[in-house]
Amino acid sequence: MKTALIIIVTILNYTTSLAANCSQPYYQCGGSSWNGLTCCTSGYSCKKFNEFFSQCVPSNNSSPDSTTKKITKKTTTATKKATTKKTTTKKTTVKKTSKITTTKKTATKTTNIIKTKNPSISNSSSLSNVNITELIGYASLNGGTIGGQGGQTYTVSNQSQLESALANNDKKIIIVDGIIKLTSDIIVNSNTSLIGANKNSGFTNGGIKMKNAKNIIIQNLKFSYCLGSNKDCINAQKSTNIWVDHCEFFNDRNHGKDYYDGLIDFTHASDYITISWCSIHDHYKASLIGHSDTNGNEDTGKLHITYHHNYFKNVGSRLPSLRFGTGHVFNNVYENIESSCVNVRMGAQALVENNVFLNANKPISTNLDSSQEGSVIQRNNDFGTTSNTNSITSVGTLNSVPYKYTVDNVNSIYKIVINNAGTH
Repeated sequence: MKTALIIIVTILNYTTSLAANCSQPYYQCGGSSWNGLTCCTSGYSCKKFNEFFSQCVPSNNSSPDSTTKKITKKTTTATKKATTKKTTTKKTTVKKTSKITTTKKTATKTTNIIKTKNPSISNSSSLSNVNITELIGYASLNGGTIGGQGGQTYTVSNQSQLESALANNDKKIIIVDGIIKLTSDIIVNSNTSLIGANKNSGFTNGGIKMKNAKNIIIQNLKFSYCLGSNKDCINAQKSTNIWVDHCEFFNDRNHGKDYYDGLIDFTHASDYITISWCSIHDHYKASLIGHSDTNGNEDTGKLHITYHHNYFKNVGSRLPSLRFGTGHVFNNVYENIESSCVNVRMGAQALVENNVFLNANKPISTNLDSSQEGSVIQRNNDFGTTSNTNSITSVGTLNSVPYKYTVDNVNSIYKIVINNAGTH
């Protein structure tokens, strides 16, 4: 009997040891240059997304968002039951020389309650969600950007649920499940993480607005055909510490250039912003930073923004258009750009390095569209066949930035970016 007990304990210890030596749910488990664990804990299997990234997902192919809290709408025929789940979700962006990985770990505690259009929030302690370990750029400064980390977690699948989740100013993590067709723009307030549940989650027909807001993460979401009140997909005014990561933005080029407005616009002294690993395509005027030549009194000394590892394709201009502010633009890919790419004007300054420009007109300009020049330091860029269209009339002094970062080799950046930018 004693011998049998020893054998059972030994087997249990061995099984526990194996589980401990495998990747946790939603952690990375493979990919080129990956040197970590390649197995997954029980109930999860290693799924290959591309040559750079494999992830531990549920073996039964259930959606990751099935373990988070659903907000349900009370209908006229019946009151639906929903599940409140106190959720710990750790979302980490890990960047190496040849890959980008996004991983997510979820643990839940469940209680059943009745939910209405305006959900009540549990008073018990919320569990942390996003743990930012590799945010790069200006959004990492000024106290950092952690979004709704430590707040309640919700999953939403329509506009009513989304507006209910956004109805308070508490810290919150909102998981968007599926594409939501908006009837109006959505207001996003401070201390919010807005994250897509999968690669086909996001918003169409409208966009999101931020005003006098701070500490917001927008991640893994698709934005398309944004025809709200501003006709922008993202519009932020007087807002600080915003991180837009692994998103996709597009409209179309079948209409005139003013049918839509911007994809990602930051104005009125917004500050400390990072745009990373996004796919931005099929549009005319992509990203406006500083809205007017006459707004210098408000904007000067603000509008610090980083763009890195983004894929710009089939776009007209504004990649970005930067007035008065300070920009760091590195390791991006520009392909089939019609009018201009990096447009630095009205006293703005930028460091532009290790980018690839393919069939991209006017890769860098400092004397375009405004009466006052901007200034640029450019280094190690691949301009392809369009280097003669550069118009750098003023060389600046911004040769370093106040945060740590590592640039990928310009010869390998095209493959890295096109394989990893956008939603996952």
